[in-house]
Amino acid sequence: MGNGKLAVVFPGTGYTCRTGLLADGIRQWQILGYEVIPLDFSAIPFAEIDTFKEAFDRAETEALRQLAKHDLNACTDLVFFSKSLGTVVAPRCAAKLGLHPRMLYLTPLAETLALTGERDRVIGMVAGTADRLLDWRIVEDFCARRAIPCVICEGVGHSLADPNDPARTEAIRQQVLALCRPL
Repeated sequence: MGNGKLAVVFPGTGYTCRTGLLADGIRQWQILGYEVIPLDFSAIPFAEIDTFKEAFDRAETEALRQLAKHDLNACTDLVFFSKSLGTVVAPRCAAKLGLHPRMLYLTPLAETLALTGERDRVIGMVAGTADRLLDWRIVEDFCARRAIPCVICEGVGHSLADPNDPARTEAIRQQVLALCRPL
């Protein structure tokens, strides 16, 4: 970690660090001079897990295992960039490790909001109006009450992409990348 700037990327269950907005975000953080640690949850058999709680617990254990070989306390700017399940795992890991990273949440879940404290440094939250896992109005209200930048993406679901409208998907991509900023 040459310059002390590090972005840790927490994927979702079917949305890896090589996919869509996470892959684009990784490139953006690297352009901004950050070292990036893309976490990999591919060894976790999410299809065989019955509850969200178990999925969160397994992913947290795996994330902590992967992060154990890095000195995150040495960072001058630590960012946790996460999607879906990762938006729950990221604050849980931060708490367990005693860290206070800046957070960028793509498609947060209800559990994410419950874990987000008044003093947390949230860069932004991004949600789609057709997300089936958390109503966008709840995200928008939560962000408004805490002065958190919030991007609401019209007409898209949890993937934050519109397969029938590449221009809409590109506009969402640009909005997400605009949230990836250095201190």
